[in-house]
Amino acid sequence: MFTFSIGDFVCIQNHPYFNKNQKIKIAANAEMTPPIMIVGEVLDKDESNPLNGMRSEIQIRCYYYSTKDGKYIDKWIKAEQLKKLEANETYLNIDGLSKIESFDLEFLKKNYLNNLVCLKSVDFELNKKRIFIDSSDGIRTNKENNHLEFLPPVMTVIDIVKNKDEKKYSATKENFVEKDLSKYMFKCKWYNPKTSSYSEELIPSSILGIVNMYSEKIDDLVNGFGDNNFLIIKQKSKDKFELEDNSEEITKTLLKPTELVFNHYYYNVSSFDFVKQKTTFHPIDDIITNDSPVDYFPKSTIFGNVYPRYKTTFRPIISTIFKDNDYYLIKYKDKSNKITTRIIKVIFQEPYIDQEDGSDQIFLVSNCLLRKGRIRHFSIKHILESTEILNGAKIFEEIN
Repeated sequence: MFTFSIGDFVCIQNHPYFNKNQKIKIAANAEMTPPIMIVGEVLDKDESNPLNGMRSEIQIRCYYYSTKDGKYIDKWIKAEQLKKLEANETYLNIDGLSKIESFDLEFLKKNYLNNLVCLKSVDFELNKKRIFIDSSDGIRTNKENNHLEFLPPVMTVIDIVKNKDEKKYSATKENFVEKDLSKYMFKCKWYNPKTSSYSEELIPSSILGIVNMYSEKIDDLVNGFGDNNFLIIKQKSKDKFELEDNSEEITKTLLKPTELVFNHYYYNVSSFDFVKQKTTFHPIDDIITNDSPVDYFPKSTIFGNVYPRYKTTFRPIISTIFKDNDYYLIKYKDKSNKITTRIIKVIFQEPYIDQEDGSDQIFLVSNCLLRKGRIRHFSIKHILESTEILNGAKIFEEIN
């Protein structure tokens, strides 16, 4: 059986999620799916029942938010009826409230009053997916949307008080905690759509996370949205890849930001990703931090000459414009006349004879970023447009 501590994520045994797998999609009646809860109190007397000689059951006080009722709910549940879930990725500041037990009230009020907070389980509920069958167009297809039944609100801390209950230790075992709970309670206020008014609640600090706010830097970020500004950000571990037959790794990507999207408690920057060649969403935390400014790169520092050129003299796409180990953004038409755009890193040029007309042609043997760095051959005669990427190795490979 799991050992439970305050702040742990738990659910009852019939929940479809497992300890490490929380991306399971829910079909049938998703309304019967129970909430993800947070441990707010643990009662473990570690003693035997004198009537039957069996060990006393461990009791867990679990918290969750009900959107139907518009309020927080806490339940005492036996530990054996629960399973623990690993913490998932979050943009809350969890560490900010993890060590406040040693602080006094005056310090806490000075530093945390008027902060925004949210239940730590917010990401579980925000990302929970349900599948349903849609036949509105006469064809039965599976579709999915977010199942937001227990999504907790973002709240403002309006007061901090000491918990009226206290942690209790065993009288017979040294340093054994029989009753574990939060030392402080945060009084939080939020807008409640169920009552069309504001609600307030005292909530244990151990089940909350701080919402990161970038109010000053958001203006700088949005003001930089434009045709001539680009961002270079580090890739997440799952998005990094090595170039085939090369020791280098693509650790960063080039973004053209277009708009800011608010997702319940954090901001996403909608951008065109030049490595993936599609629109992607990046949380603002991936782009700016509290101690650094928004770092935009002008178009003139990213892209060089574009070919073919139709100015005073016509400059076609020929082999001499491509250099080994340099990066290029190309528009390419394959044998099926399908046109794609991608970034390539040229390895070398290889001559070949076109079997259709017998002419001498040249392949660019290259690492293709659209294909996770795999080596691909691009015939120069099928390249419709090519743009130099200045300092491509520094943009995509080097870690700042």
